[in-house]
Amino acid sequence: MEIREIVCKAISEKKGYDIRDYDTRTLTPFMDHMIVASTANTRQNNAICQNIKDRLKEAGIALPMRIEGDSDSRWILIDLQDVVVHLFVQQEREVYRLDRLYADVPVEVYDL
Repeated sequence: MEIREIVCKAISEKKGYDIRDYDTRTLTPFMDHMIVASTANTRQNNAICQNIKDRLKEAGIALPMRIEGDSDSRWILIDLQDVVVHLFVQQEREVYRLDRLYADVPVEVYDL
């Protein structure tokens, strides 16, 4: 299973929603894909972040992982080298509107 699939499934398992996978290969050399998802609150944000770490470990994927944000963060960024994950409490996602910034790149919408 590919990293992106594992991440999207891990988000879905903890009831994250509006999961979008943006193909950013034509925009930047720093990442190939950006996954953005919404959550209901900071507790769910943290649960999803932990689930992503657990599922990657279970799959035997040992990547250097950088996480920006803490237990009170309404936006958590997980850097998995070629894949960057943004977990937003819904109201925060509406403020930063990353989806609008990346509207011109190919996107897959996950409804798992």
